[in-house]
This record gives sequence, C-alpha cells and structure tokens, in this order.
Amino acid sequence: MQCIVSELIRQERLILVDEFKLDNHKTKSLIEKLNQLSLQDVLIVSDQVDENLYLAARNLHTVDVVDADAVDPVSLIGYEKVLVTVSALKKLEGLLA
Repeated sequence: MQCIVSELIRQERLILVDEFKLDNHKTKSLIEKLNQLSLQDVLIVSDQVDENLYLAARNLHTVDVVDADAVDPVSLIGYEKVLVTVSALKKLEGLLA
C-alpha cells in the first residue's frame, strides 16, 4: 500500500486538500466543486465520510468517496486522481506505519 501511495505522488495523481465538504447533498454542487479542481475520475478519501458528500457522489460512476479506514489498493489505482484530506492522510500514515 505504501508503494501505491508513493507511486501516486510520483505520477502527480494524489491531490491533498485541507478539507472537502459540501453544504448540501446535491450532485450538481459536487460536480461544480470537482470542476473547479479540474477533476472528473476521482477517489475522494476523507477521515470521515460526510453524509452530504456521500449522497452527492453516489450518482456519479466516476467518483467514489471512502474514509481512510476503508481505503484499499484496488480503489487507489482504479481512479485517475485521488483527492485526500489532510486529516485522512494523517490517519493513513498511522495505518501504514
């Protein structure tokens, strides 16, 4: 798993953000936020899955949302980009150490 994360960083496929939350559960809001970051095929990793984020992403087949505890290698390599929050990265570091 550490090798996969290192490879994502090397290929510039890992994007780190402070937080990624939505004000509502509308898919349109999520699409707008992803377009601002120029993301389409993305795995969003958060320390805790926000209900609004989960509900907005469930209609998009190129977007998935998981918490840091549920990340698996297949998910990491299955998407063009991986968007990770800082708190999720700290949790991942603890799991991989």
